[in-house]
Amino acid sequence: MVRNVIILGSHIQALGLARQANAIGVEVILAIPDRYSVAYFSNVVSKVLLYNTEKELYGKICSYKTNVKETLLFPTNDEMIEFLVKYYDEFNEAFYMGIPKPETVTLFSDKRNTYRFCEKNHIACPHSWYPDTIEDVKQIADEVDYPVIIKPSIMYSFHKLFGKKAFRCNDKNELILRATAIAKRFPLENVLIQEFLSGGPQYLYSYGTFAVNGVPRAAIMVNRIRQNPMDFGNSTTFAITCNIPEIKKIAEEILKLTGYFGLAEVEFMYDTKTATYKFIEVNTRAWKWHSISNQLGFGFLTEMIYYYNGTSVKPKLNFSKRVAWVERLTDYSIIAKETIKGNLDMRKAYNSYKIEKEYAVWSSKDKLPFFMYILMSPVLFFIRK
Repeated sequence: MVRNVIILGSHIQALGLARQANAIGVEVILAIPDRYSVAYFSNVVSKVLLYNTEKELYGKICSYKTNVKETLLFPTNDEMIEFLVKYYDEFNEAFYMGIPKPETVTLFSDKRNTYRFCEKNHIACPHSWYPDTIEDVKQIADEVDYPVIIKPSIMYSFHKLFGKKAFRCNDKNELILRATAIAKRFPLENVLIQEFLSGGPQYLYSYGTFAVNGVPRAAIMVNRIRQNPMDFGNSTTFAITCNIPEIKKIAEEILKLTGYFGLAEVEFMYDTKTATYKFIEVNTRAWKWHSISNQLGFGFLTEMIYYYNGTSVKPKLNFSKRVAWVERLTDYSIIAKETIKGNLDMRKAYNSYKIEKEYAVWSSKDKLPFFMYILMSPVLFFIRK
């Protein structure tokens, strides 16, 4: 039985998870490398495991091993997923695991694997090319229709190096020059070239779920209308629930084909050229806006805990109620920037705030994280950039 959860990672995702676990009486332990986390200041966190190295984190996790499983390990970022995958066989003996099996993580963490999986199973996705050398890039450069993007097959290490999720290239020369610059710092066999889907965040969608053996036990869909930055966003700032049958069908097909277990955010973008919803990626962990589920009467983490505890609950598949999720501090900044650029209608932004909402940080029962988030925002701007 799950008696406590160790949340590996910080910031807004961790705060939402901690509040959900605490709400059903599960002790919350937070494992973080520093105190620059809003979750650190939450009154629902009972213990904090600070660590400097992976070895230190491993030792602190192992100190919670018991003869009978009672601790759930749950990551909030890709680095912590990799950590859990590395020790999966050992940890699975002593802990409840909050991630899919390693082979499923590998399928979706490496985008080359992901898109080849989609191509094999005839799942609509952006046309992609897989160079290994600059010579490959030059050959591809003659084949593609511009613009295209260069993006990593594995995101977090690329983003740490370049501070971007992808680079747009508008012509052959720009593609070759950009690939050459990337190759000096990052192996080309870990990138891909992909068609550019235009339209921006208004066409970004996600299907969020907790699934067991490929069957959703809880799920919602959202339109992620604003993100930071707006072009190749690192994080959602405003999301609104929606109900799009095509997205549901494709997402659930992917879950079924992989026999998926765990939380998943299946991302899509609407392609205005072909009038189709194209699969983008699967995040095999909690995503930033996951706590929108609170407005629908459930929590994704609590559903996982209920499953592990053998608690009988009805599937939570609510696609009809219209609610929103907002991370106000960053969203206000995005609204101001995009309005000044002429890319955003202020009236539409204002009207989006009239919808019933889940706030990313604010809670009347747990106020300190909100005020600390405001105070720490200048520091967070640089360390989370």
